[in-house]
Amino acid sequence: MSTNKSYVLGKHYEEFVATQVAQGRFNNASEVVRAGLRMLEDYETRMKELRMLVDQGDEAVADGKVMTYASPEALTEDIVKRGKKKLKQNA
Repeated sequence: MSTNKSYVLGKHYEEFVATQVAQGRFNNASEVVRAGLRMLEDYETRMKELRMLVDQGDEAVADGKVMTYASPEALTEDIVKRGKKKLKQNA
């Protein structure tokens, strides 16, 4: 069940929404708002996942689970090697 609600967007966003509709990208303002909310929701989900990965990395460092390299070049070579391996796995 949908309920009509009213929100004040301000001049900048009112103009942005109107432009999106006028350009034919969306049929109406509600579609523009829903698209923006979907993007925000996706962003928040990605940020939550990223924060979780950072926490896992912090825990690994605290536990001494780190890799050391003799030089920046060695680090680069390892990154490239692992990237190529992952590409082959996904092919």
